Amino acid sequence: MTRFSRLVNRWTRPYFRVMRICIDARMMGPENTRGIGRYIEELVRAMLVQEPENRYVLIVRKPDHPFKDEPNVETLVADVPWYGLAEQRLMADVFRRAKADLVHVPHWNVPMSFRGPLVVTIHDLILRHFPASARTSTRGPLVRWLKNIGYRATISRAIRHAERILVPAEFTEQDVESFYPKSKGKIIVAGEGMPQIQAPTTQRGESGASPFLLYVGSAYPHKGLDDLLVTWPEIQKNHPELRLILVGELDVFMRKLKGDAEAQGLRNVEFLGRVSDERLSELYSGAKAFVFPSHFEGFGLPPLEALAHGCPVISSDAASLPEVLGKNGATYFRAGDSGGILLAVEKVLADTEKAKVAARQAAQGLVQRHTWLKTARLTLQAYREVLGKK
Repeated sequence: MTRFSRLVNRWTRPYFRVMRICIDARMMGPENTRGIGRYIEELVRAMLVQEPENRYVLIVRKPDHPFKDEPNVETLVADVPWYGLAEQRLMADVFRRAKADLVHVPHWNVPMSFRGPLVVTIHDLILRHFPASARTSTRGPLVRWLKNIGYRATISRAIRHAERILVPAEFTEQDVESFYPKSKGKIIVAGEGMPQIQAPTTQRGESGASPFLLYVGSAYPHKGLDDLLVTWPEIQKNHPELRLILVGELDVFMRKLKGDAEAQGLRNVEFLGRVSDERLSELYSGAKAFVFPSHFEGFGLPPLEALAHGCPVISSDAASLPEVLGKNGATYFRAGDSGGILLAVEKVLADTEKAKVAARQAAQGLVQRHTWLKTARLTLQAYREVLGKK
């Protein structure tokens, strides 16, 4: 090795050396937490493409996971549920046992006792804006109060301790900085990836059945599904054959929404619960339009999935959605405006073929903007910046 090569190696070593990265992947997979689970899985997959030479230590709840046979992936099993006292009590020690250069926690739930080099992903601050959009909101007032205090303390500590904070959109960057000014200078807008198009093998009769609008996601209060149900009778006046299909876990919020729909005597509203990826692809491909009335989103994976399948999107203009979906990626209405939902639906249904063409064109541009390889590159950059500081 020449003297010049030795100097270059010494200068660049912090940025180009092989890294040993620990990733808290307990939420990995759409069967666990759909948005975050998909984020973890796709990010790891893309990082293995970008820099396969690194060593990735994945903390999982079960030993069977998509990357268990990858040569540069180690599995560390820690069957510890998230958002609880056990997580706070046990996970810091699990992180230490990984013996990694740094730890990446892809959510805000970082154990407060952990002191090592840390990268954290903040997908959104929904619970700062909508505290009721959590399962704990169904508990007693004391439990809700304690959980809210725990959330605020945990995320504040995570943001303060993390040396780099990854966010999916510029909106989220500004939101985090407004609540936590000390985060300035640590945030990287890493984005997320456009979902891959998975053409359905069959249509399961959807093309021959009555037409339908589709919603995919949770029924948390901030999702705005109450606004959609209020509008539904008006939509049905002009389209009595139209159905509304809602896909999402039949948890306490979705069951309440279903009960409200039945109590109001709403016709043609169907709750499917969770469905397979193949079935979901069929629904996206068969729907007249995808309706997304959310009041707050850090990124918005479901409308991107819809566009990837050429399904027209009718979306609120809340939070990051216009930034993520783009100017031509959706027909927008003001969040919370049931009249706006009606007008947007009528506009799309007036010429669904034109709307489908526009959706496919929008998807072609968005697939260039939102890529998991780009997210992986920026995430690896964050890791190297942290290690460079060390």
